[in-house]
Amino acid sequence: MRHLEINAHVPDQRATDVYSRLCDFERYSEFSSAVRSVKINVSKEGQMISTWETNFRDGILRWVEKDYFDPVTATIAFQQTEGDIEHFSGNWKVEPLNEGALICFTAQFDMGIPSLSKILDPIAEQALRENIIAIIQGLFGNHVEVMPDGVRVNQEQSVG
Repeated sequence: MRHLEINAHVPDQRATDVYSRLCDFERYSEFSSAVRSVKINVSKEGQMISTWETNFRDGILRWVEKDYFDPVTATIAFQQTEGDIEHFSGNWKVEPLNEGALICFTAQFDMGIPSLSKILDPIAEQALRENIIAIIQGLFGNHVEVMPDGVRVNQEQSVG
């Protein structure tokens, strides 16, 4: 199973505002061409089931996921329940940082084709990375600073 982590600093926006915007999945397609559509199937306090269509290289990736929202910890956890790939789960977390917010996205995925995993998984990881960065920049602007792979800042560190 592959693991992906993306950290991005959103300057000049409060963490609570960033979290609220991240929670509004249905509007992602308005802000990012990486997302074709998100439909909310069921929504209740703290949980929902959403159906996604995203651009994936030269095709479309489709899946359904369960989403769990915790505004107290500013996290969104997701778990794919059906779709084009074998496994996709992870979370978004928002933290206050330097008069702005830090978005931490983590995901685990498995394309489900073991014989081709050495070829497909790196391609899928790069496509997922590009899509998540496009979503973050679409939602919050191109001035968002995406940290290099493996770099994670915290509230005590400065960005820039």
